[in-house]
Amino acid sequence: MMGVGELFGDKMKTAPDRTVALGLLARVMSAGIAGAALAPKGRDRLGGVIAVATAVPLAYLTLAGRKRAMRRIGQTRSGLVEDAMIVCSAVAIVLAVSRKR
Repeated sequence: MMGVGELFGDKMKTAPDRTVALGLLARVMSAGIAGAALAPKGRDRLGGVIAVATAVPLAYLTLAGRKRAMRRIGQTRSGLVEDAMIVCSAVAIVLAVSRKR
C-alpha cells in the first residue's frame, strides 16, 4: 500500500524530490517495512537493512535516469515508464519471495 501511495503521491506538484530529506525518509521507511516483510522468517531485520541499503543509492541513480529521460521523452512519459518498471520489479520480487516460502 505504501508503494501505491508513493506512485500517486509522486505525481503531485508539491511532492518533494526523492533525494531531499523528507523524500529519503519516506523511502527508507517504506523500504525497511517491505524488506522486513519479505525477508525469510527470523531474518526481518536483515531484510529491512538490505532493502534500505539498496533504496537510498537507487533514489539517486533513478533520479538521474529520470532527469535524462525527461529531456528525451518528457515528464509524463518518463514517469509512466519509470512507474511501469518499478511495479514490474516489485511484482517480480514478491512472486520470487512467495515461491520460496
